[in-house]
Amino acid sequence: MHHKLKIHDRAMTAKIHGDKPFEVRYNDRNFQKGDTVTYITQDSSEVYSGTYEITFVTNYEQKENWVVFADKLINET
Repeated sequence: MHHKLKIHDRAMTAKIHGDKPFEVRYNDRNFQKGDTVTYITQDSSEVYSGTYEITFVTNYEQKENWVVFADKLINET
């Protein structure tokens, strides 16, 4: 499944530089390993080119219905 997710500019900059290879998200989309993500900046409404793949998902020690997932850039356009 492909997801389009909003993200703050500062967090997106960290993700682009490889400093933030994870997301903490409310799991209203049933995130799964292998899903893909496109991020849309919340501050400027720009879509960053590139697709990320979710590589790991866990709800360990999270609030109910929240997950942490790891992702990696798989396609830069």
